[in-house]
Amino acid sequence: MENQEQTQPTATMPTAGNLPPKITKENIHPQGNGKWRGFLRWARAILYTILSSFLVAVASYTLIAPNHFTIGGVTGVAVLLELSPLQWQQSITVLCLNVPLIVLAFFFVKKRFAFLSTLNILMQSLWLMLLEHIGEDIRIAFDGDAERIFAAVAAGLLIGASIVLAFKAGGSTGGSDILAVLIQKKLAAASIAWILFAMNCIVIGASFFVIDVDGDLAHRLLPIMLAVLETYIESKTNESMTNGFQSAIEFRIITDKAEEMATALMNELSRGTTSIPAKGMYTKIEHSMLVCVVSRRQVPILKRVMHEIDPDAFAVMSNVSQVLGLGFYSSEQ
Repeated sequence: MENQEQTQPTATMPTAGNLPPKITKENIHPQGNGKWRGFLRWARAILYTILSSFLVAVASYTLIAPNHFTIGGVTGVAVLLELSPLQWQQSITVLCLNVPLIVLAFFFVKKRFAFLSTLNILMQSLWLMLLEHIGEDIRIAFDGDAERIFAAVAAGLLIGASIVLAFKAGGSTGGSDILAVLIQKKLAAASIAWILFAMNCIVIGASFFVIDVDGDLAHRLLPIMLAVLETYIESKTNESMTNGFQSAIEFRIITDKAEEMATALMNELSRGTTSIPAKGMYTKIEHSMLVCVVSRRQVPILKRVMHEIDPDAFAVMSNVSQVLGLGFYSSEQ
C-alpha cells in the first residue's frame, strides 16, 4: 500500500520519452537559400534605417526647432544654427557635419555599420529637405512655456525610437554615434561616455547664448531645461525599447524532484531546463536547482506545474532584461 502511494503520483507524470522535439537552429532558420535570407536581413535593415532617419527629421524640424531649444549631437548643432542669426538649413548642416565622419567610418569601422550610417544620414538630409520644402505649416509651435514641455517629451520619444531602429539595423543615426565608435578603438568605454557627455553639454549650453529669448534668467534657461528633459526621455525610450522587447523571466527552483519537474516543464513550456547541484547549508541536505527562462505569458503555467509536481519546492523569480538564443530572440542584426 505504501509503495502504491509513492508510485501513484508518478504515473501521471510526463516521461522523457514523450518530450517535444528539441528546438534547433534548423527549426527556427530552416535550411534554404542563404542568399534569400541575406537579402531579407538587408531589406529589413534598410527599412529600419529609412524609418529611423524619418523620425529624427520630423522631431528636429517639426518639434525641436519651432519651440526654440536644441539637443546634443550633430542634430542639435543643426537646430542651433537654424535658430541662430545665420539661419542655416538643417538639411545642409546635417550633411556637411557628417561627411568627415562618414569618410573616417569607411576606413576604421565595419563596412555594414558605415554603409547603414551613411544611408541614415543621407535620408535624414532628404527628409529635412522635403519638410523644408513643405514649409512652416507642418511645424508644431506651442505658445506657452509650460506647453513646450510636450514638444520635448514628443521629440525624446521619436529620437529615442529612431536610435533603437538604427542600432537594430546595424548602423547609427550618425554624428556622435559614429564618433563614439571611432573613439572606442583608442579609449575605454567610460572615457567615451564622458567625451560624448561633454560634447552634448557644450551644444546644449551654447543655446543659452545663441537662442534669442526675451525675459528674465528663468526664461533664458528654459531652452536648456527642455533639452535636458528631451535627452532624459530619449534615453529612457532607448532603454525601454532595447530591453523591454527582449525581456523574460528567469526561475530558479530548488526541488527534490528535478527529473519530474524538468520533464514537465519541457513538455508544458517547450523550454530548456538546466539542473545544478544545490546543498542546504543549514540541513546539509543535497537538492537540485533548476534554472529555466520563460516568456512572461508562460509564468502562470510554470507556477501550476511547480505546484503539481512538488508543492514543497522553493523558487526565485527574477526579471531578465534581455535574452538571446534559440527559442527567444536572435542575436543577429
